[in-house]
Amino acid sequence: MNRRTIIALTTLLLTTGALAGSKAPRPSPRPLTFENVTSFFSDTLHIRPTEVQKRCVIFYEGEWKNAKTYNYCVILVENSDEDLQVTYYITDDREMNWVTELIDSPFFTRGETENLFQLLYQKRNARGEKVDRFRVDVSRWTPRHAEIIVLSFTPLRRFSSR
Repeated sequence: MNRRTIIALTTLLLTTGALAGSKAPRPSPRPLTFENVTSFFSDTLHIRPTEVQKRCVIFYEGEWKNAKTYNYCVILVENSDEDLQVTYYITDDREMNWVTELIDSPFFTRGETENLFQLLYQKRNARGEKVDRFRVDVSRWTPRHAEIIVLSFTPLRRFSSR
């Protein structure tokens, strides 16, 4: 098995085991807003974001693995008029934890978390998939020495009948 498959299966097993073992219902999800996601990453990563503009911040962390290899992760959180987009640029499988921490965070219900993990680990990109309260796009690219993962969340609008 290749390394990605092993990581995907491990993450799925850990998530499923944690969800199955927990009997207490999850509290109502925290609102998925730009401010809340930015605070979540600041608190989780313990690094301050760099503000690019009012609705876009970057988190960056890296370390030398050896004399020739520098592993790093860049997380870009962007708030557009219609959606919230989180882009990860990762160079090491260890940074994949940052992706799973967001998906398994208090922003999502159990069902949403399970559906997001399924979308993340399927072989094709997802466009406009309905995940309970959101339309979700998941895109992945693998340039030569990194992996880019983009999660885009668009809240579903509830229209009143006339």
